[in-house]
Amino acid sequence: MAFLSRQDGSVKTKCLYLLLICSAFARATQPPDEIVIDGGRYYAGNVFGQHDYAAHTNITLRSFRIMQTEVTYLLYSAIHEWALSRGYAFGSGCNGAIYEECRPADTDNGRHPVTNVEWSDAVIFANALSEKAGMKPVYLTPEGVPARDSSRDDFMQDAQADGYRLPTAEEWQIAARGGKNGLKNATYGFRFSGSNHAKTVAWFPDFSDPQFGTVRVKSRQPNALGLYDMSGNVSEWVDTFTTVSGVKMYYFCGGSFLLPTMNLASCDMHSAGYALPDTGFRLVRK
Repeated sequence: MAFLSRQDGSVKTKCLYLLLICSAFARATQPPDEIVIDGGRYYAGNVFGQHDYAAHTNITLRSFRIMQTEVTYLLYSAIHEWALSRGYAFGSGCNGAIYEECRPADTDNGRHPVTNVEWSDAVIFANALSEKAGMKPVYLTPEGVPARDSSRDDFMQDAQADGYRLPTAEEWQIAARGGKNGLKNATYGFRFSGSNHAKTVAWFPDFSDPQFGTVRVKSRQPNALGLYDMSGNVSEWVDTFTTVSGVKMYYFCGGSFLLPTMNLASCDMHSAGYALPDTGFRLVRK
C-alpha cells in the first residue's frame, strides 16, 4: 500500500491550487457570455420612463449577439499583449478608475471594465479578439485589409465578416431595454436598464466618496435579457457617429460613475481619438 507523506500532500495541494487559479484565469480571459437579440421591428427613441410611444420611431434590426458584460481590463490586457506581438497597435487601457485616475491593474483581479480607451482602440481590439478567436475581422482599412492600428479612424466594415464589432446606437439601445423580453414583460418604459430604480441596476455618482469610481462587472442586477451594467458604471462606445465641423463624433451611451443619473436615451459624443476615465465598451457579432 502506498502512503502519502505530508510533504507529498502539500505539493499536491499546491499543484491543485495552481491548477484552479490557472483555470479561473483562463476563463476570465475568454470573451464574456453572449445574449442573442432577436431580429425584428422595435421602438426606438426617448421612450424611457413612460409607456406612451406616440412619438416613437420603428426600426428593423437583424439578430445579433451582444456581450453580457462590458469588456474587462483582464480580457483587454490579455488580448492587448497577444496582439502587440502580431503587429497590432492600440492603447493599453485601465482597470476602471477612481474619479479620473486609473485603478491598480490588480484591483479585483482586473475585473473592472476597461476604461481610458479611445473609440479607435475599441475597434482594433475587436479585430484582434476576432483574429484570436478564429473569426474574420470586421473592420478594414480603405485598402481593404483588416485594421490593426488605432491611430486612424477611416475604417470600413466587411458586412460578410463574422467577427466582433461595436454595436450601433440602435442595437445598443434595444439590448439595454431588454429586446423582445422587454416588450413581452412590459419593461420598455423603465428609465434604466431593467428598473426604474437606479441603485438596483446601475452604479452612478457618489461625489461624497473620495475613492468613488468603477466597480467590477456584474455588481448590480441585470436587465430582462441578462445584460449587466447597461446603465451606469462606465459609458459605452457605440458604432454610430455624427459630423460636427467636419469631424466624426462617436456616441457613448448609458451613463457612468461620473455622470448624473440619466435615462437610456441619453448619449454623449466625442472624437474617435479621445479616451475617457469613465468610458469603456462591449462588443457584438452576428
